[in-house]
Amino acid sequence: MSGGVDSAVAAALLRESGYEVIGVTMKMYSPKRGPHARSCCGADDFDDARRSAAVLDIPHYVLDFEEAFRKSVIDRFADDYASGRTPNPCVSCNNFVKLGTLSSYAMRLGAGYVATGHYARLERRDDGPHLFRGTRQKDQAYALAQLRPAQLAMLLLPLGGFDKAMTRVHARRFRLPVAEKIDSQDICFVEGGDYREIVAGLRPDAAREGEIVTPSGEVVGRHNGVIGFTVGQRHGLPSVDGHSRYVTRIDSARNTIVIGREEELCAGALLADEVNLIRPERFLRGLPVPVRAMVRYRSQPAAAEATLLDDGSLEITFLQSQRAIAPGQLVALFDRDSDEVLGGATIGRAI
Repeated sequence: MSGGVDSAVAAALLRESGYEVIGVTMKMYSPKRGPHARSCCGADDFDDARRSAAVLDIPHYVLDFEEAFRKSVIDRFADDYASGRTPNPCVSCNNFVKLGTLSSYAMRLGAGYVATGHYARLERRDDGPHLFRGTRQKDQAYALAQLRPAQLAMLLLPLGGFDKAMTRVHARRFRLPVAEKIDSQDICFVEGGDYREIVAGLRPDAAREGEIVTPSGEVVGRHNGVIGFTVGQRHGLPSVDGHSRYVTRIDSARNTIVIGREEELCAGALLADEVNLIRPERFLRGLPVPVRAMVRYRSQPAAAEATLLDDGSLEITFLQSQRAIAPGQLVALFDRDSDEVLGGATIGRAI
C-alpha cells in the first residue's frame, strides 16, 4: 500500500472477496525534502496508507526496505545513466523489491500472495500464469514484463480490468480517504524531478564535461555530463548547419554525446539482454517468433520478429523502423494476435 488510491482499492476489493488482507507500506528511501503533489513514498503517503487500512479494518505495517531498494534500484539507476543507458527504475523495483524482497517477507508471514494496484490482468491456467494488458485506458503490463513465471504465480492484480475512473468509483464506495488523491508521476526517489542530482552524487565521474560530436566525429559543442542526455533528446543541443539535431548515441567510454538528424534515430532492429520469457515454450533458439514489441512505456507495440540467440540474448527485427530505441529501456513482447505478454528484456543496442 503506497498511500495512493490504486493499492488501497486493490486491498479493499480483496477483502470484500474474502481474502485475509495485510497492508504493507515499504519505506524505500529517506526523503530529504518536503512532499510535493506528484511524488510518492513520503511520510504523508505512509499516513494515507495507514488511514486507508484503518477504514478497511486490516492490519498495516511499514517495513524498512531501504537497503534492498538502494542496491537493486538506486545503484542500478545511477550505473545505467553513468554508462549512457536510460534505466527503468520502476521495472527494477517490481522485479527485485515488490516481487522480490516483499515476496520473501510475505512467505515468512505465511501469505499465499502479494497483491499490487497495477493495471494488468493475470490468468492462472494448467500451464502456469498468463499475463495480459489492462484496458486501453489504463495499462501497466509493460512494467511487469520482466517478472518471472514464479513471481507471477504469487501475484494478484485486482484492478486488471479497471480504468482509473472505475477505481475511483470503488474508492468512494469503500469511503477511502484517498479517493480523490492525484496520481504520483515522478520517480519516487528523485525529489524535485531532477534525476541528475541523484546520479551526480553517486557517480560524480558521469557529470564531467565532454564533447558533443557528429557521427563523423566533428566537435560541435560541449556537454556537462552524459547523465543529462538520453537517446532521442533534442533539448539543449546545438544546431548543425541551421538544423535541429538529436542525441543518436551516448559514448560513456569516450564521454561524448553523438548527435544527428532525426532520420538517424530510426533503427530496424535491436539486441537485448536480461531476457525473461513468461511463455518460454513459444521461443526456440534460432527461430524467429512473430510478436509485437514495445520499446518504451506508453509507446505503441510494433509488429516484429523476436529470435532467441544461442547466447541467451534476444534479437528483435521490426517490420517498420522504430524511432529512438534507447539502451537500458525495457522492451516488452506481446503475442501478435492478442494482448498476452510473452516476456521482456533490456535493450542493449539498436541496430
